[in-house]
Amino acid sequence: MLKINGKEYGLKFGFTFAERLTKDYSTDDAEGFRRLIGQIVDGDPKALVAAYRYALDVPTKQLPSARDVANALEANGMFGKGDEAFKDLCDEMKKSGFFQMNLTYYLNSVKSQVKNAKEALSAILNKDDKQAAEVSLRQAEAMEKELKTRLKKLGL
Repeated sequence: MLKINGKEYGLKFGFTFAERLTKDYSTDDAEGFRRLIGQIVDGDPKALVAAYRYALDVPTKQLPSARDVANALEANGMFGKGDEAFKDLCDEMKKSGFFQMNLTYYLNSVKSQVKNAKEALSAILNKDDKQAAEVSLRQAEAMEKELKTRLKKLGL
């Protein structure tokens, strides 16, 4: 539950949450769910605001503003909790089977990027192209490892 402007709201991190992220939180560079997970693992406080806002159990047209959600989180002491605030959020998210499936899908796509980079590397004959592909592979492997480490730290 989250109290915003004197009104109590339930939280649901299911399909509607994912739809809202895709529609309203995506950018040209990242789909909304991936963007949010990236911000959570990086410890971006705006991710807390976005996650709680999009999870509010109300029709989309009745969503409180991001500022109202941020004010409510501030009033609840959420921003003073540091990493614990993200762990609390992740504990709530884990309760949703849909969220868990979406997270698994995302992690599988990251693994797939590493696999594809390895396959591409094995097919490259040109030395300069091979070096560039090796750098891409190392970056993809490092990203996968860091993501898994941070998600584990958050309990996901």
